[in-house]
Amino acid sequence: MRIRFRDIGESLGTRVLGEQIRRQIEASFEKEEFVSFDFEGVSVISHSFADECFGKLLLNRDLEDIKSLSTFLNANDLVRKTIAITLKERLDQKPAA
Repeated sequence: MRIRFRDIGESLGTRVLGEQIRRQIEASFEKEEFVSFDFEGVSVISHSFADECFGKLLLNRDLEDIKSLSTFLNANDLVRKTIAITLKERLDQKPAA
């Protein structure tokens, strides 16, 4: 599956939208379907959107599992940094094994 975020908007910013997309991602992951996140044409995403859409994936899967089932395409520096920050924050919240 390929999610073309530009079809949603140039600026993505709400938790509600992030949750809707995360549910699609989780459904694909359950089927072991590879997901491409294509950010061509997206200039900015909010921290809350990134956390809801990507960070919360770490509540049910580990980072290596997510990496094996997905890839990020055409994300500018700001989008990449926002996603990286939210993933790091979620990883830091996980209890040590």
